[in-house]
Amino acid sequence: TDRVQAEETIRTNEAKYRTLIENLEQSIFLKDDEYRFVAVNKPFAGSLGCSEADLIGKTDFDFYPRPLAEKYRADDRQVLEEGKRLELEEENIAAGKPRLVRVIKTPVKDNQGRIVGVLGIFWDVTEQRALEAQLRQAQKMEAVGQLAGGVAHDFNNLLTAILGNMSLALANLPAGDPNRDLLRSAVKASERAANLTRQMLGFSRQTLLRPQPTILTEVVEEVIALLRRTIDPRIAIEVDCPTGLWTIHADPSQMNQVLMNLCLNARDAMPEGGRLSLKTENVVVDDEYRRLHLEARPGAFVRLCVQDTGVGIAPEVRSRIFEPFFTTKGPGRGTGLGLAMVFGIVKQHQGWIDCYSEVRRGTRFDIYLPRSCQVPAPAALPMLCPASCRGDETILLVDDEAILRSLGQKILERYGYRVLLAEDGVHAVAVYRTHKDQIDLIILDLTMPRLSGRDTFQELMQVNPLVRVLFASGYSVEHVMEPENDRVAGFVSKPYHPEELVHMVRSALDKPQSVPGLIFERD
Repeated sequence: TDRVQAEETIRTNEAKYRTLIENLEQSIFLKDDEYRFVAVNKPFAGSLGCSEADLIGKTDFDFYPRPLAEKYRADDRQVLEEGKRLELEEENIAAGKPRLVRVIKTPVKDNQGRIVGVLGIFWDVTEQRALEAQLRQAQKMEAVGQLAGGVAHDFNNLLTAILGNMSLALANLPAGDPNRDLLRSAVKASERAANLTRQMLGFSRQTLLRPQPTILTEVVEEVIALLRRTIDPRIAIEVDCPTGLWTIHADPSQMNQVLMNLCLNARDAMPEGGRLSLKTENVVVDDEYRRLHLEARPGAFVRLCVQDTGVGIAPEVRSRIFEPFFTTKGPGRGTGLGLAMVFGIVKQHQGWIDCYSEVRRGTRFDIYLPRSCQVPAPAALPMLCPASCRGDETILLVDDEAILRSLGQKILERYGYRVLLAEDGVHAVAVYRTHKDQIDLIILDLTMPRLSGRDTFQELMQVNPLVRVLFASGYSVEHVMEPENDRVAGFVSKPYHPEELVHMVRSALDKPQSVPGLIFERD
């Protein structure tokens, strides 16, 4: 009876451990010292598409391609000879597809301490490593974006001074002066430089957006109308934009730029001709898609697909295509900012972009933009002519850059305004306390030493809740957050022409006092 009881205990324990092993998600196997399978669990057998019985007594060479089987045999031999635990990540085959697996192999010993086999456990880490790679890439892009935004904002300050002073000098020259052509050329060069900084700000998600309810179909039609007149006739353009497309809250001009950049990249990828396909559709993101895409989130989206049949993108290049100044084009054929700007603008619209590509088969970009139920945006202010921008009010100009204070003073005084200057927020509050009854408008720099623009604004509000404040910035208007943004009177994007500055000043001054204006100047 003791023997029967002992055998029953053994069977119970075996059943218990078998239940534990069979219910693990990991694949488990046991091999003897001749590399034959002695036992396996169901997940392991399932990964090879056979039953447990089919595996017993066989080796890796019966199921895997020879290079993989030789690799597994070498690992097993190392465990058997050295008697040490082995941990690694390696390629495996599951359901006929290559997968990356995490493997732990441990030596199995008998009662005398001799190594008689190998116990292995492995699990699929393909998706985990892919998500980790996406996270590292997102962190890198965020860091590069902050750097690009900082560089662009510094350049915008310099360009504001260059462009503004040249415009003033040009206005002072009489007609026919030979220096006018020189200055015009310099102004055009500055405007090209300003366009580069706008692209950098686009990548860093700090560009100025003017969002409104938008149907992507209209953007696609506008871009396609231009492409059909200019693109290589050997490239066939296919468009699939069904009716009933959801509305998105987007800046149409920025969406136009996104689509145009993607189409031009597709054109360049098909020098011998091919097919360019554009498609829009309504989609609802599910959990399965989110599981494989780090930036995805649940909800309703409009998807824009741009696909070509070009040369494709090599895997080693694909992770870098959205980096600023990275390009595979030859010298003089691209700045490397096109896709970087696409990436930044899409992110700024609370969306994301996926890229799928195969060498010699083509590339597809999928852009996801959230569905919107917002009301139409108010109409833009009409542009005033320079003569109507004149005035005699008093302006307090606050900027920590002396060259920009001097430029702003010259521009405003030329149009008849009286100008007071302050070099930082503390100075601005002191000046306003002294002259608040004379000051009609404040142009306020957001990033300043000692006291930030936002804190300065709060202190000014303590002095006078109806203070008028206007802002000009090389960054996005989105930096003005609630509750201030409902009081924004206008926005001047750096670098600006003198006419743009005085237009926004005049517009802010002419707004009813019951809706105080707000302009921060982001340095």
